[in-house]
Amino acid sequence: MIKNSVLKHQTMKFGRQIVLLTPIFLFSFYICGCASIAKLVIGKSGIEIPQIAAHLEPILRDNKITILGKIVIQNPTESDLDLDKIYLSIEDENNNVLGKDVLNWKNPSVTPKNELESPVKIDLSLSALTKKSIIVFLQTAFTYKRLGIRVPIASKVAILHLDALKETITRPLYVNIYTKLRTNIFGYSSIDYVLSITNPISIDLLLDDGVIHIYTSDGKEIAKSNFVQTLFKASQSNQIKGTIKIGNIFGKLIREEFIKRQPLRFELSGKLKVPKTDISMPFKIESVQEVAFSLYGR
Repeated sequence: MIKNSVLKHQTMKFGRQIVLLTPIFLFSFYICGCASIAKLVIGKSGIEIPQIAAHLEPILRDNKITILGKIVIQNPTESDLDLDKIYLSIEDENNNVLGKDVLNWKNPSVTPKNELESPVKIDLSLSALTKKSIIVFLQTAFTYKRLGIRVPIASKVAILHLDALKETITRPLYVNIYTKLRTNIFGYSSIDYVLSITNPISIDLLLDDGVIHIYTSDGKEIAKSNFVQTLFKASQSNQIKGTIKIGNIFGKLIREEFIKRQPLRFELSGKLKVPKTDISMPFKIESVQEVAFSLYGR
């Protein structure tokens, strides 16, 4: 058994990782004279060991984490290489298996001085976002056809950090606020509101603990109202409708503010959650606008 050294080259950008791997090899020979053949292969003959490159990137899509990319084998030798299937395993930092897949090369062999690839598409649960990083392990083998030497490979080929994916979840929702003041001859007032909210990312988000605060232009709070937990589907819009009762105590203030068409400040806050995970983040937006005035509830 002969072990060669491991050579890795890693780069990282926006969650994308490329790993060049000269693997740890365990040689098993199909013909007699193992020692002499080994010397021929890696000794004076200077036959190069093929490299395997993993080009992998995690993305959020269809309420899943999808690992996309390809595995590439480069054959610098003078021999055709027969290729086994590729066995991929994705694990967290505690060696828990999050996903597996078996891949096939585009062709069963790669000719001298050429390369071959296998596309990668592995779906993981959104719960993987709770992990600091995920690790991709590869097992495969190739055979030097001229010499009949089979070389198994088992190695870590990528470490994918998920911080960039988590940051995309904190992107602001697109929110439009529509309001109308209603009052009556007794001075009792209320504000009808419609919140039109668009979720720009490709996973569902749950808005919880939602509260609307209304302030005058000088910062005096007029009223606040809670609203129910609302699910915003991936890349879709939804509406939240409600009425905030203000009461008579603010009658004079309301008449002055709205009849003069002074703008009010609306503050919407809550907590955004990723369903079926413990991932959540605070959510808050503000909108300053004039409120349409409607006497006698019209």
